[in-house]
Amino acid sequence: MLAQPTRLTAPVPAPRGFPLTATAGVYDDVHRGLITAHKEEQAFALTALLGDRLAAAVEELLAVRGARPDEQVLLVPVPSAARTVRERGFDSTGALARRAVRRLSATRPATTARVLAQHRGLADQSGLDAAQRAANLHGGLRLRRRIGDGLTEPDGAPVVVVDDLVTTGASLTEAVRCLDSGGYEVLGAATVSATVRRVSAY
Repeated sequence: MLAQPTRLTAPVPAPRGFPLTATAGVYDDVHRGLITAHKEEQAFALTALLGDRLAAAVEELLAVRGARPDEQVLLVPVPSAARTVRERGFDSTGALARRAVRRLSATRPATTARVLAQHRGLADQSGLDAAQRAANLHGGLRLRRRIGDGLTEPDGAPVVVVDDLVTTGASLTEAVRCLDSGGYEVLGAATVSATVRRVSAY
């Protein structure tokens, strides 16, 4: 896992509006086991490992975007359903984002905030194909915090959407659409892993 290089990735086919996205590795058996254990089995010892890989993907995206080393960045996790978070007992993606911020903060200003939330009634994405995921997620996210209301820090910082995995790209695409509609400057997205047939080198 640690030997895998960061790279840009895109689903095939990519949803319309899919953001520039960097990933830290291929979703192979090792990645699958680690991500599942962290998310479903509350393997908190993996937060540092996976969060550091997420930070590496963010750094890749920022390098491609030409972001200045002193430019602050805001990591916005793709939200899970509130019910899912309650059942698991923690927000796994949020935990990875916080760890990534700690890693990034060694070289640049970085923070994270729960800017997005799911609308109620959104179906579980597992088991849905690409078209069903896109339809399910369209309009399925909302802003929790808006620019100018004093809740999001730092004001005006460019955003990177983060998640543990990209499969069809529907979640990242909807997250960016929602943030764009709220006036956020979105640089792109970063993930720990990407499904094997959808990873592309550049």
